[in-house]
Amino acid sequence: MRIAMYVDGWNMLGRMRAADIRDYGWCDFRVLAREVTGYKDAEVRVKFFTASDYRPERIADKQARWWDALKFMGCDVVPAGEFRRRGKKHAEKMTDVALASHLIADCVQLESAFGQPGEYRWKPGYDEAVLLTKDSDFIPAVRVVSEPPFRRPVYVLMPGSGTQAQEKARDFWARQFPTGTVVVRPLTKTDFAKALLPLYVKGPGDKVVQCHPEWMYREKYEHLFGRPGSEH
Repeated sequence: MRIAMYVDGWNMLGRMRAADIRDYGWCDFRVLAREVTGYKDAEVRVKFFTASDYRPERIADKQARWWDALKFMGCDVVPAGEFRRRGKKHAEKMTDVALASHLIADCVQLESAFGQPGEYRWKPGYDEAVLLTKDSDFIPAVRVVSEPPFRRPVYVLMPGSGTQAQEKARDFWARQFPTGTVVVRPLTKTDFAKALLPLYVKGPGDKVVQCHPEWMYREKYEHLFGRPGSEH
């Protein structure tokens, strides 16, 4: 089973902050995808879509650690967006379009046809997709990959709490896909707790990145994943 997982980075972290479960954001998305789909031995490819924060003096170290950890665990970090100022606020732009484009483009692969120079054939790029977001802007892209001719099952994971807004978002998504090809599922603190990265994530050579203390107070959850320095 080949699973492609797409993470709307700032949407995920914003919803976790709103639900007061940000401590659990140090996430191994490969494990999360396997737990949610039930395919424990699945081959999982993760793409994390994000943008550099507009407040580098506040988050530079935290973001650098996070992106390094994601890359070390085999995740593709796609910094496809940017923050633009709108009045007194900043809005993230282009990330959603980039994610939707990859979700559709990755659905199939083009390869040379055996024994036929200059000819090509299409083959499936992934068997199932997992999308981590609450944003309903992705509904058209999910409809493309879940309906004919592709017919790929899609899991839409929504981080956050059981608030009224969360329930409305889940119900809205579910109404768009009543046939069951698309599974809409809220994520809980327990789901994230089962998919935590080690405190120290090892990279190429002697490189090691440690979780930022503001994101994951490791001593609270050590019984879930082993001792610091353990390999993942």
